[in-house]
Amino acid sequence: MLNHVNTVLIAKAVAAGTDVNAMKDGDVALFNELKQIVTADTAASAKELYIGVCEGKEMVYDQEGNGTEVSVIRYSMPIQKCSNPHMVISEFVAKAEDSIEITATNVTPEVGHRYVLRLVYNDIYEAPGQFTHTYEVIAKSTDPADMIASFAKKINKHKEARVVATADAAVLTLEAKEIPYNEGITLDALYSQVSVDAFMWTTIPSGLLSNVMYPISNLTIAKTQGTPGKGNAYIVRDRENAALGYRGITHRANGVYPYIAPEFKSDLTAEYDTVSIEWDNKYLSDDNQYIKTTPLATELYVVKGAVVGSVIESGLKAFIGE
Repeated sequence: MLNHVNTVLIAKAVAAGTDVNAMKDGDVALFNELKQIVTADTAASAKELYIGVCEGKEMVYDQEGNGTEVSVIRYSMPIQKCSNPHMVISEFVAKAEDSIEITATNVTPEVGHRYVLRLVYNDIYEAPGQFTHTYEVIAKSTDPADMIASFAKKINKHKEARVVATADAAVLTLEAKEIPYNEGITLDALYSQVSVDAFMWTTIPSGLLSNVMYPISNLTIAKTQGTPGKGNAYIVRDRENAALGYRGITHRANGVYPYIAPEFKSDLTAEYDTVSIEWDNKYLSDDNQYIKTTPLATELYVVKGAVVGSVIESGLKAFIGE
């Protein structure tokens, strides 16, 4: 998470040419201190650099009433030449949910013994690692496939289950479910994923210590860690929503209506490449005694495949001096 005064820009494509008014909605370009579009060759000589995204068109009229259509550009904060800028470009990486594979191929269940599968969830904010679901099966045969099939049936029958179970012979695969995302006008919950761990043991119901847990010989449990990915459209929208406060949208989710805010530019069906830039702009202190710096940042999200090799990448590198 960036802890800076932050600008979030969402773009569809890199602008072609140097005519500002030829930019289409969603085009992104680099601008110099005069708000003129720069190329990779001219970016290095700019005193300041802006990242600007076209957010549509508007009509501008002169004193005689003649109208001209111009592009509406939303700019980042100015990046000063000597502000020690640092840039990271991340190409899109697809998200993936947690996956657990429980292999009982070499297990010989003991008839009448109780087998217990406990799923521990770590993504519950109020009680991480304390929220669990437990499933129990009494072995009716020595075939491990029967036991695995029984577990899969119980899990999938459970309406509150947060995983989907698949039985293939003596292998039980658990796939974490995708948490629904609020796509409404206000976002009251951030994107999140199910985080789950699995444990399995056996007990002897008829034994003197019937609740004693015993490990299961030859059982293996392997987890593939999920990831939110990079350029995930849901996270892009969360970042865009978080940055609305810098645009004066501060009365969110407090019962103030009508809710007036800019329309989200992020497309939940899109895949994004990410450009993150941090720098420290200089300014004169209020007492006119000292030159100070303030940390600033811009997050630019552009539809996958449009950034790498473009004037955005080469221009920023030329300006930074990489």
